[in-house]
Amino acid sequence: MTTNIFFGVFGGLGLFLFGMKVMSEGLQKIAGSGMRKILGLLTKTTLSGVAVGAGVTALVQSSSVTTIMLIGFVQAGLIGLKQSIGIILGANIGTTITGQIIAFKIHKYALPLIGLGVALNFFAPKKKLRYVGQSILGFGLIFFGLAVMTSVFGPLKQSPEFRQLFVTFSKNPLLAVLTGAILTMVVQSSSATVGITIVLAGAGLLNFTTAFAVILGDNIGTTITAQLAAINANVTAKRAAWAHTLFNVIGAGYMLILLHVKIQGQPIFLYFINLITPGNAFAGQNIERAVANSHSFFNILNCIIFLPLAGFLAFVVTKIVRGDVEYIKHDTKYLDKRMLVTPEIAIGQAKKEIVRLAHFAKEQLSLGIDSIFTHKHRVREQLFDKIKRREEVVNHLENEIATFIIRIDQQSITEEQSRTTAGYLHLIHDLERIGDISENIMDLVVLKEDENLKFSQKAFQEIKRLSQLVLEAVSLAIDAFDKWDKQTSFKALEAEGKVDAVEQEYRDNHIQRLNRGECNPASGVIFLDVLSNLERAGDHAENVAKKIVEINTF
Repeated sequence: MTTNIFFGVFGGLGLFLFGMKVMSEGLQKIAGSGMRKILGLLTKTTLSGVAVGAGVTALVQSSSVTTIMLIGFVQAGLIGLKQSIGIILGANIGTTITGQIIAFKIHKYALPLIGLGVALNFFAPKKKLRYVGQSILGFGLIFFGLAVMTSVFGPLKQSPEFRQLFVTFSKNPLLAVLTGAILTMVVQSSSATVGITIVLAGAGLLNFTTAFAVILGDNIGTTITAQLAAINANVTAKRAAWAHTLFNVIGAGYMLILLHVKIQGQPIFLYFINLITPGNAFAGQNIERAVANSHSFFNILNCIIFLPLAGFLAFVVTKIVRGDVEYIKHDTKYLDKRMLVTPEIAIGQAKKEIVRLAHFAKEQLSLGIDSIFTHKHRVREQLFDKIKRREEVVNHLENEIATFIIRIDQQSITEEQSRTTAGYLHLIHDLERIGDISENIMDLVVLKEDENLKFSQKAFQEIKRLSQLVLEAVSLAIDAFDKWDKQTSFKALEAEGKVDAVEQEYRDNHIQRLNRGECNPASGVIFLDVLSNLERAGDHAENVAKKIVEINTF
C-alpha cells in the first residue's frame, strides 16, 4: 500500500508539473511577443505594474515565467526597481488563478481534454490552433495528475501516522508554513504545491486553517525562482528578487499572527473567507473553493497593503543588496519623427544619434579589453554586466536609427542626401560590430578562466599595446564622423594601418615563443583569438573612416 501511495503521488506530481510546463509554453506561444511588449511598455507606474504583472501571470499561468522575464527586463535596465515591485505584487495575484481553476474539481474532464489537446496539436492546420491544442493538453495533464493524487490520498485518512502528522500541523501552523515553503522550493512551482494542498484538503487530510498555513508557505517558497534567476544578474535585479522575497515573507508573517486573532473561535481572516464561500469550510464543506479563495484574497490584501509602501520596500532592499546601480537610457535622444518632413534636419538628428551609438560601442570595447587584465572575479563580473548593458543599448539604437534613416529615404530627398543616408546605414553596422567584438573578448576571457589558463607577462604587454592602438583608431574614426573631417579620417586610416602591422608582428612573436616552448599552446590559441578580435575592431574603424571619405560631402 505504501508503495502504491508513493508511486501515485510521485507520478501524479510528475504529470502535474509536466502539464504546467506544456500549458505554460503553449500559452506563451499564443501570446507571442506581445507578452514581452506589454511587460516592457505598460509599467510606467507601480500601479500599472500590478495590473500588467497580474495579467501576464494569469495569461501564462506561471508566476515563475513572469518573474524570470522581470529579472531579465530589470537586468537590461528597461524597468526600474519600483516598477518591478508593482509587477511582483501583480504576479502574486495572477498566480492564484491556477488554484481557482483547480478548485472547480473538473478532474473527470482530464482525459477528454488530453484527447482534444493531442488531436489539435497533431492535426490542426494552423500554428495558432496547434498552440491552443498544446495548452489544452497541458490543462488535461494537470487535472489528470491531480486525479491520480486524489485517488491515492483517500486511503491516507485511515492512516494513524498521517492523522497524527496533520494534528501536529493544526496545532503548529508555523510547521505547516515551513513545510509548504520547502516543498515549493524543491518542486519550483507554487501552482503545484497549491494544487496538492487543495487536493489534500478535499480528501479530508488538511483542515481549512492548516491548508491556508501551507499556502502561506507556498507563497514564500515560490520566491526561490526569482532568487535563482538573479544569481548572476546586476544589483537592481538582485534587489527586485529580494523585494519579491520580503513581500511574501512579511505577508505570510503577519497573516500567521492573524491566525491567532479569532472571531467565534475561528481565525479572523479565514472567518471572512468562509462567509463569502458557499458551505462551511471549517466543517469540510466546499473546502477546495475556500482554500483557493483564501489564496486569492490573501495576495490581493497583501498587494493593497504593500502598494503604498513600494517606495519604502525599494529603500529596504537597497540596504540589503548594496552596490552602485548604473542606469543607461535605452531610448533615442535626438531622433524626432516630426522632422522627417525636413530631411536635412532629420539627417542631422540621425548623425547625432549615430555618434551617441558610437560612444556606447567604444565604451563596450574598452570594457571588454579591461576584462582581459582583471583578475578579481567580482570585478570581472561587473565589467561583463556593463558590457551586456551597452550591448542592449547599441542593438536598440542601431535598429531605431536604421528605421529612422529608411523613413528619411522614403521622403523626397536629393541624390547627395541619398548618398549620405546610404553611408549612414553602413556606418551603424560597423559601429555595432565594434561593440559586438567586446562580447567575443568576454567569451575568450571566460574560456581562459574556466580552463585555468595563464598569459605570460609578454603576452599581456602585447595585448595592452595593440588595444591602445585599436582604441586610438576607433576614437579617431568616431571623431572624424562627429566633426565630418576628412583629415581626421586619414589619421584613423593611418592608425588602423599600425594596428595591422603590430598585430602581425605580435602573431609572429607568439609563434616564435611557441617554437621555443615558452608558451602553453592552449593559452596561445586564446591569445591569437584576442589579437584577431582586436584587429577586426580596427578593421571596422577603418570601414567607418573610408565611408566618410567615400561620401565626400565636405
